[in-house]
Amino acid sequence: MIFQRVQSPMFNVYSNAVNTIPPTEGAWSTSDVHTIRGSILSTSTYHKLIRPSERTNVNVSLSLLTINNLEVKTQTLSTTGWLTIEWMDDRLTWNGGTYPDVTHVYSLDSEVWKPELFIDNSLADVSILEDENVMFKISRDGEVEWKLPRIFTTFCNVDVTYYPFDTQTCVIEITSWAYTIDELVMNASRSSVNIEDIKPHGEWSILSSSVEEKELQETKVNGDVEKYAQLDFSIKMKRKSNYYISSVLLPILLTSYLNNFVFILPVDSGEKVGFILTVLLALAVLLTLVSDSIPSTSINTSVLSVYLAVTLCLGVLCCLLTVLVIRIHFKDPDTPVSTWWKSLHDKLLVPFSCWNGCFCRCRKGKNNVKPTAAKNDMVVVNYEDGKDDTTTADEPGTSGELKWTELSAILDHFFLVLMIIITTISSTIFMITLAAGGNINT
Repeated sequence: MIFQRVQSPMFNVYSNAVNTIPPTEGAWSTSDVHTIRGSILSTSTYHKLIRPSERTNVNVSLSLLTINNLEVKTQTLSTTGWLTIEWMDDRLTWNGGTYPDVTHVYSLDSEVWKPELFIDNSLADVSILEDENVMFKISRDGEVEWKLPRIFTTFCNVDVTYYPFDTQTCVIEITSWAYTIDELVMNASRSSVNIEDIKPHGEWSILSSSVEEKELQETKVNGDVEKYAQLDFSIKMKRKSNYYISSVLLPILLTSYLNNFVFILPVDSGEKVGFILTVLLALAVLLTLVSDSIPSTSINTSVLSVYLAVTLCLGVLCCLLTVLVIRIHFKDPDTPVSTWWKSLHDKLLVPFSCWNGCFCRCRKGKNNVKPTAAKNDMVVVNYEDGKDDTTTADEPGTSGELKWTELSAILDHFFLVLMIIITTISSTIFMITLAAGGNINT
């Protein structure tokens, strides 16, 4: 089967009409651009290794698209954006009256002079900024605009003092590499980093940014000092702490209070030492997880790490006190309680631990009731006139003595109250320090 293409008469009429439309006088044309490029980039009048003037002024600005990651452990900031670099080159001009519709032309890296710029704190690509595929926009007045897209991987000095309520200030340092400050001066096009097109990040929010013009000094072997222009683009970011409150702070707080509940367990259960050792192991694991997420440096100390260390020490203290209670509980009942323990019991343990609700009334010299080793017997302790007379409820007027099992029970209660107070005070101080310190640095 043979197919034959058929064109309609209307298509031929339209085609002829388009081909016969004369070009508008003075309109943009490829031939004009070709002529301009040939004239301004002629090797007889232009050389790309010669800078435009004795002292060239270069305007630089930074625009960010995303904050990829701030790796706290390695202190590395990764961002995506582009640099806008502009300078004047009087050799790249043409007559606007001759070519009124050609306002600019484009060239490649290999055709025109460009400033040798270098990211001073780069970690991924330590080289001169260049890209042979990026075009330069050249205006008719000789202004050259170079927009260089790039993933910036730079060093960031991370301060984890108030982690996870920390605020970090990271700097991207742009330095002139080959040309001294007498040959090339860098100026900031903006007073801050352009973040109009930046995408929101899940962990960090940008608070502010700034640009600082500096001079980098280099001392040679012969003692001469050369100065180079440098621009510091600073980005101030605050960590979004909602995730860390639920996944880091809350487990640490709850685990720290578990230390205290070892004194509630009965001694006869045989689980006191196993319980406190399990809590100590959990605290050690939390301390390891937090330490792995912060840099291994002694410049800044994390308040959270200090709090974990203090909590771990309190856990060790609870373990030692638990062993002491167990030893007292299982002492030979035929061995009388020493006078020192009786004095400690009467003057400190009972009044300050609110044993059986006794606090103020015991300290004022009123009667106190405490349990004996027997289940149904009660011992009445008389504190009047400084005497320590004990009588049992079943045998009024007879003298009763403090037993080791009673002493261990009171010690358990006293240590429970004491450690809860210490844990609450230390936790409150550390949490307020974290929150307040994070707000101060904002």
